[in-house]
Amino acid sequence: MTATIRQCTSDDAGLICSLGMTTFRDTFAADNSQENMEDYLLHSFSSELVKSQLSESESVLLLASVDCTPAAYMQLNTGKAQTEQFGDTSIEIERLYVLSDFKRQGLGTLLVNQAFERARNQRLSKIWLGVWEHNEPAQRFYQAMGFKRTGEHTFTLGADIQTDWIMTAAIN
Repeated sequence: MTATIRQCTSDDAGLICSLGMTTFRDTFAADNSQENMEDYLLHSFSSELVKSQLSESESVLLLASVDCTPAAYMQLNTGKAQTEQFGDTSIEIERLYVLSDFKRQGLGTLLVNQAFERARNQRLSKIWLGVWEHNEPAQRFYQAMGFKRTGEHTFTLGADIQTDWIMTAAIN
């Protein structure tokens, strides 16, 4: 397996929409109503929204490919682009999604390590993310990467108000 990571450009908007919808549906559809899922997917992975995220100066989207096949992506936010205001010394992993065929092949680790590297290069002190309180595999993964639960916030999926754990890690 040869994995590569590159920064996305506006030309990748359609690919990110497709990857986002597929991975989100694969991960969460069994635990949520179809109408809430469809509402969320329609709004959160619209072409317009993804294009605006790709043009946001304080956000970066990274694409991981395996043998030239797109397999995962991650969105990092700093400054005012963060979904919670943790200040100018923090970076947020807003999204980290891996296609099911590529899970448990190290792509998540590669992407999170890339987030840590970028945070160090920007001299930031903390990296944080929100993970659904019922997504135990993701929680275990982030704990293994050095994240600890430090709080919670609400996440709206369609009409359903859910709880995400805030997990943070120090940048060393």
